[in-house]
Amino acid sequence: PMNILIVEDEFLIALDLQMQIEQLQHSVLGPVKDFAACREVVAQSRPDLAFMDLRLANGESGEDLAQWLLSEYSIRCIFMSGNLDEQTQTRLRALEPIAMLGKPTFPHLIAAAIDDFARG
Repeated sequence: PMNILIVEDEFLIALDLQMQIEQLQHSVLGPVKDFAACREVVAQSRPDLAFMDLRLANGESGEDLAQWLLSEYSIRCIFMSGNLDEQTQTRLRALEPIAMLGKPTFPHLIAAAIDDFARG
């Protein structure tokens, strides 16, 4: 089982995602909704990967946070967004995403993205 960080500022989406990840027998870190909370969690326990919303609380950017996780800790993300247009996807590719999932995200896509990562 892996430690999976959830970075999502909408409570119900985060809760739903947490339940789905736990059903897949993984541990959830968070959920957190901004950079400060993320920094705190990562300082205490190292996630294997993160589910990252692109728009976070306080107008913060999930993209910036993903960049930080990747450069500081080599932690890669599964991005989630209601707006994954071509331009956004092109920008995100620089961050070595595990997957880019539209919202709402379906359970089989969540499981497949985690499996892809686990298989390396």
